[in-house]
Amino acid sequence: MAPTAPVEHRLGRFNQIYAQLNLICNANSCDWIELESAPDLALLTRAIEHTIDRHPRARSVQYQRGVILGWRHLPQRLPIQIEQRTSINLDPAHLRAELLENVWGRRVPTRDGHPFRFIYTRTPDKHILQILTSHTFTDGKAAQLFSGDVAEAYGRLAAGQPLDTEKVELPEHNHDRLFLAKIGGLRALRLAWKGVAGFFHDLVMPAGRLLISGKRSGETDVLMVELPPPMLEQLKAAGARRDSTIHPLLLLALLRTAKADAARQGKRLRHGLRIVDNFSLRRFVDDPRIHKLYDCVAVPYTLELDPDEDDETVIARANRRLQALKDGEILSELYRFRLLFQSSLLLPKAATIRFAANVLTRANLICTNVGPIDARLERFGPIAVRSYYSFPQLFPPGEVMVQISAFRGRLRLVYLYDKGQMDEAQVRARFIDPFVAELRRATAADAPPTSLAANG
Repeated sequence: MAPTAPVEHRLGRFNQIYAQLNLICNANSCDWIELESAPDLALLTRAIEHTIDRHPRARSVQYQRGVILGWRHLPQRLPIQIEQRTSINLDPAHLRAELLENVWGRRVPTRDGHPFRFIYTRTPDKHILQILTSHTFTDGKAAQLFSGDVAEAYGRLAAGQPLDTEKVELPEHNHDRLFLAKIGGLRALRLAWKGVAGFFHDLVMPAGRLLISGKRSGETDVLMVELPPPMLEQLKAAGARRDSTIHPLLLLALLRTAKADAARQGKRLRHGLRIVDNFSLRRFVDDPRIHKLYDCVAVPYTLELDPDEDDETVIARANRRLQALKDGEILSELYRFRLLFQSSLLLPKAATIRFAANVLTRANLICTNVGPIDARLERFGPIAVRSYYSFPQLFPPGEVMVQISAFRGRLRLVYLYDKGQMDEAQVRARFIDPFVAELRRATAADAPPTSLAANG
């Protein structure tokens, strides 16, 4: 039964920082769904309303008391509207610009509405549904879950089948209490020390960065690339030969791409290369409901790679780092965010926002590996999905973001970049084509089998 009064949850320190970032950039996340034909908008509205009704958190509006932000979960849903647009644009670049204006032209409501917008755009040959949320509310996995639930509900309504009525709620959403409450004293102390050390390391150590010149315009463009079907399986096989997943191979390809780009400019990457990656915390809670939440539970961390090391050493180093994170070291990031948030309270508002932006991102290359896309997003009932992509805004001072996912057995790339620093042709020539070439090199059949045990 729905609660009879609003239920309030204070945002954890991690999301408090994202909320501060939302003040200096339009931190919307977009699920971009191209359908084979026009949806029944009445059915789609009912599917969205049902999905929001299942999840008390999705009925939230944001409140603020002083510098503290939180969510007020309403007992009843506010009105939902699907915004309808028509476009005659056939040129892909111009159509993309039009659709991106939907994403970042105005903010997703958080104070006076649920943190979503829904936009359906019809062109002479396309039907595109955009589901927008605030990145204060979701991460890539969470947004995908929400869209998957909408697709499933639409399919059931179209088929006249009963809807899933399971309510999805946890009593606690604060990151600190949700993920750190059961950690013992000595381990908590060790993680806290790592968090503090990481905080000061980020403040004083130089960051190895992509060599990108040009003045930022604040206008982000997005390129979406789908690779040929064999690539994903070839990467998996290449990872298996090295006792590795494919993620370190993707990081290696990013490193080699950045090194080659610097060399073309007659320079070299100083201090290695810092990559801001993202890590889901869902594995650290036993409650199965955490895997159904639409909340933001991915934490950014920094991976530092040395471009002068050979491929196998880079892969081994990345694997060791990822394994340590999986073993719980990623939770030290929540202690780092505690210190970051407490420090920001001592600063004027403008300085707080800039401080949070620089210390949170720490590099100008952001990478996130979303992994396989929810299979429910292959159809909206009788309507096939032509393509599905998900991407958040590019947080300052990150200048290039690449999101990697797999859909229908294909590897896909989403590149976000500032249009003041590069145009589409430059992004393809500098970062996309070389990255794909590096992936092909990594999947070459004659790659030597290497055991991580032999590399330390």
